[in-house]
Amino acid sequence: MKKDIEESRRVGRLVQAKAKQCYLNAFRVIQYVPDYEEAEYVEGVLVLGGDWATEHAWVERDGVVIDPTLPSEELVYFPGLRFKGQRYLADALHIPKPAEFEELPIFNRFGCGGVDSPEFRAALVTAYRFAKCEETARMYERYGSQATPELYTSPC
Repeated sequence: MKKDIEESRRVGRLVQAKAKQCYLNAFRVIQYVPDYEEAEYVEGVLVLGGDWATEHAWVERDGVVIDPTLPSEELVYFPGLRFKGQRYLADALHIPKPAEFEELPIFNRFGCGGVDSPEFRAALVTAYRFAKCEETARMYERYGSQATPELYTSPC
């Protein structure tokens, strides 16, 4: 997936993107940047340097990644959950969540770490496999087919 670095920087400035706040930064792009009202808010996994995977949020518009949090870094993006436009993003915030979690990220509404969402779990599996973390990828695969507590030890 191609990332527009200049546009990522521009929208990052418009929403005053802050480091380590990717979910809020991406959310604010959809809410406040003109021409992004119908863009997709995406929560998934990114891989940095080919071997480090972590959960992340970004925006996609016309098939292009706009990342206000990490505009310049060379990353590989693995989308999990997608919410198109302001309306569906607002609807997603009405999905019940455990009381101990913040509003964002949305994936925590689908089990701790998003593991109960087939789409988000698939992003985890694919990203960890890409990052050559085969054991972690298999753990997430097993969770999906044999959801037992001993297969997933939550850091939450």
